Amino acid sequence: MDFGLTQPQELLRDSIARFLAQDVGIERVRRVMDSESGQDEAIHGQLGDQGITGLLVDMDRGGSELGMQEAAIAAQEIGRAAAPVNFHSAYVLAPLLIAGADGGERRNALLEGIAEGRTLVTPILDAPIENGRVDGTVLYVPDAAWSDAFLLESGGSLHLLEATTAGVDIEPLQTVDDTRRVAEVTFSGVDLNAAESLGGRAESSKRAVHAAQIALAADALGAAQKGLHIAVDYAKERKQFERIIGSFQAVKHICAEVLAEVEPVQSLLWHTADAWDEGSDEIDHFAPLLKAHATDVASHAVTMTTQVFGGIGFTHECDMHIFYKRAGYDRQVLGNPTALREQAAAVMYA
Repeated sequence: MDFGLTQPQELLRDSIARFLAQDVGIERVRRVMDSESGQDEAIHGQLGDQGITGLLVDMDRGGSELGMQEAAIAAQEIGRAAAPVNFHSAYVLAPLLIAGADGGERRNALLEGIAEGRTLVTPILDAPIENGRVDGTVLYVPDAAWSDAFLLESGGSLHLLEATTAGVDIEPLQTVDDTRRVAEVTFSGVDLNAAESLGGRAESSKRAVHAAQIALAADALGAAQKGLHIAVDYAKERKQFERIIGSFQAVKHICAEVLAEVEPVQSLLWHTADAWDEGSDEIDHFAPLLKAHATDVASHAVTMTTQVFGGIGFTHECDMHIFYKRAGYDRQVLGNPTALREQAAAVMYA
């Protein structure tokens, strides 16, 4: 079976890459990273104008009605650009959860807003809901400080809670990756009646999580590929002892070994995205295994390519550290490699 891209998919990839290179360059990324808020208000609308925010939204609601292959293409290019957006949360997990709900007109309006890039909804999985109240603290919630609403998932059921609801406290957190900010969200006995019930199904929720795991794996792969690219470019220019460092055997070995590790992940990504699109039961172990392997490989890849730069590679001034930290974020979100491999093994040997 051929897991290469079709011509339309190649055009989509080239279009997204061109947009990100022109409008979301590393200078813009650095401005967001260095800002106090960590927010770029315009980027979501720009992504919406490009159709990126609506890839998984059906056409009746303003989206492109494409599949996980196309979403993985977008996620990989976003990772390659280190774009300051939680694509896996806002434009994969959120729309898929909402699409699997029973919210009628409200569901449709939310999906239309997401597809246009004007509505930012943050899902919270396994929300602390008990006895009709939302009570507890959730750590590392993406986009929490500027989300329009939280999509609370519990047992497959979904509830939409406005971010400004009384009893909701949001405290920004510092993590390794400043391109994507997270926060601690505390719910102080919020009455569930203050939220809007959207219904939902547990199976749809599980499928949405698998899609988000694929998107995170694609993001990490893009970051690793970009890290290798800029390391090779540096090795072609940097001189040491009056020689280009790319001529040193040790540097050649680093770059060659990283390439050999990273390239096979691409096929695994396409295979897993195809399994999701086909509705295969194998996705229950493919998705966690893909994310575990892709993020492990990406973390090792950016660690090795950072060494090509020597000591400067670990400094704020060198772009390499951005991709190093990007891969670190992807590795931990929605399950670290150890937990995901245990999860996949439990499915395979059940």
